[in-house]
Amino acid sequence: MSDGSDGEGRSPSTSAGGGGRGDDPLDPAALPCLFWDEMPDKPEEHPDYAALQAIADECTPEERADSFRKQGNKKLEVGLKAKNRFLLREAVGLYTKGLELQSSEAGVNLALYNNRAHVHSLLGNWRNSLEDSQAARRLDPSNVKAAFRAARAAAKLGQLELAGRLVDGGLALDPASKELLKLQSDLAPARAAAEARARAEAEAEERRMAPARALAAALTARGYRLTRPQVAVGTRRPYADAAGVVHWPVLLMYPETLQQDVVEDWADEDCVADHLDVMFGEGAPPLPWDAAGEYSRARVELYYLANAGQPLTQPQLEDAMAGRWPEGLDRDAEGPTRYGAAAARWTRVDEALSLREVLTRPDHIVAGAPLFFVVAGGTEYRERFLTER
Repeated sequence: MSDGSDGEGRSPSTSAGGGGRGDDPLDPAALPCLFWDEMPDKPEEHPDYAALQAIADECTPEERADSFRKQGNKKLEVGLKAKNRFLLREAVGLYTKGLELQSSEAGVNLALYNNRAHVHSLLGNWRNSLEDSQAARRLDPSNVKAAFRAARAAAKLGQLELAGRLVDGGLALDPASKELLKLQSDLAPARAAAEARARAEAEAEERRMAPARALAAALTARGYRLTRPQVAVGTRRPYADAAGVVHWPVLLMYPETLQQDVVEDWADEDCVADHLDVMFGEGAPPLPWDAAGEYSRARVELYYLANAGQPLTQPQLEDAMAGRWPEGLDRDAEGPTRYGAAAARWTRVDEALSLREVLTRPDHIVAGAPLFFVVAGGTEYRERFLTER
């Protein structure tokens, strides 16, 4: 059979009047298969392709990974000369195939990561370039080129702190590296500005948090423990006066009717009975929903939920006093424990005690703001209330 003259032997792109493969410069099959931009029809009929496939089938994963590295390097070389981004992306694909083989040769894997990081940077894929450079550094922490590429990618992504650390680490390996020294110089103004902004933000945050920290310290010093915020009285929070007395916003809930009252400022040294005298004593206005007059001073009883939750840490308490959700606290965490020695339960308030003495009992953990449940003694509802929990 003559070369290229027989119909069955011709490449699909060979015209009837033309010669064999190679006559059409636009035909992918006219190039060695290593340089194909796209797969031609029937690639298995191309002798170079068939030969490479046969070799690949006989190679170890290490040999195949190194082959993909070399193929990727060729694609990179041609792509740079031709300024062809498609070929650069092909190089990325070849390096990826090499890495997917999980070669036991650390040097080959290092080269694959480094080279892929380089091509990603040429394509502007800075996130990928950073990830590959960091992977290369994990394989070889002494690799200066990987440190430079990682630092440059981090800088392009605006991660100036990381970029600075990478530059410093690279210069520790090679103090004379021109690439790293230039990058260090380029980063210096931006790093200085970023550090100044960070200092200003930290100082502003400290000023914002100072009152909350002082309040949290005062609460802890007076023996209070708080759990995750579940009860709030608007935006009101406790405060400590000049004498160190803590003033609480207190919520009184009437579970029988789902009504509520608020004591906006209850000094913690005030006796509970004194407040109840004002609210329910003679001369106090009747509760508009208590037509039967059951909630009289002689019959009202206050209860709180003992063991309402796990106490906050001091930093979490500071967050809560600043009006933030405490850091590290799961919003979806389960509520009070229902069983065991630490199970939640209704505990009656001793009216003879001060608010502080009630709130600092061993089983009393404040769930944001003090909450007391008010029921009328001697009623059917009271008995039902105490058994429902």
